[in-house]
Amino acid sequence: MSAELIPIIAFLSGAMVTAILSSLSVSRAVKEQQEILKRGHVAHGRILHIWRPKLRGAFARIYFEFEPTGMDTVRGCHIDRRPAEELRASLPAVGTTVAVRYLPDQPKQAVIARLVSRFTD
Repeated sequence: MSAELIPIIAFLSGAMVTAILSSLSVSRAVKEQQEILKRGHVAHGRILHIWRPKLRGAFARIYFEFEPTGMDTVRGCHIDRRPAEELRASLPAVGTTVAVRYLPDQPKQAVIARLVSRFTD
């Protein structure tokens, strides 16, 4: 193998490993969101801010607050991991009231119910 090819092969190998790990991380996070959607308690929340990244392939972040039953107000960040075809048209506006699902023993583990992808791999 030529010495000039070693850096190229190393770069391509690193890029492939990074892509695989990124895909696994997103898949795990989607499953966690779906689990919160299934097991979570319902509360009403309010959208505080939406951050839309300029980088293609990055996920929008929706900041919200809600009041779990018998607790103080909790602020959270929902990372919208839905496929691009589901995404842009359906993001709620700032100030909108939304249904939030949260884990009662860990209220910071919360999702905006209508933004969780219902599709599984």
